[in-house]
Amino acid sequence: MLVKQYLIPLMLLPSLAMAEPLLKTSHSWDGGEISYPSGTAEVSSVVLKLEEGKAAPFHCHPIPTMGYVLQGSAKIETNTGETTVLSQGDSVVEVMRTVHRGIALDGPVEIVVFYAGAEGLPTTVLPADDPEGKYCTP
Repeated sequence: MLVKQYLIPLMLLPSLAMAEPLLKTSHSWDGGEISYPSGTAEVSSVVLKLEEGKAAPFHCHPIPTMGYVLQGSAKIETNTGETTVLSQGDSVVEVMRTVHRGIALDGPVEIVVFYAGAEGLPTTVLPADDPEGKYCTP
C-alpha cells in the first residue's frame, strides 16, 4: 500500500501548534565550523546532570553536539581558556573536537544533549583516551 506524505506549510503551523524557534546556526558557540560525519547516521541524546560546583571532566565531541539547558546555569570552558555561560532556556551547539568541560554554577544544572553522529563513532572522548588526536584537537 502506497502512503502519501503531506508537508504542512509553515504558515499553517500557528493554527495547529506552537513552534518556538530555539536555535539556528552554522557554527558552534566559539565560532567553529560544524561538520557531519560520514557513515550511517546515528542520533542520540542524554540528560547531563551536575551538582553545584561540580565539573564534568575535560572531553571533546567528534560529532555535532547540541544542548538545551533545562535547569540552572553552567560555565563552559575550553582547555585554552575560552568560556561561555549557559542558563535555563539557552540552546547551544557545542565545540567540535575541542577539549572543554562544563561547571555547574549557583545550584544544580540539567542539560539535555543531542548528538548527530554515525554508527561506530563515539559521542564523547576523554583526551587521555585519544593520545594520537584522532578525535580531540590538542
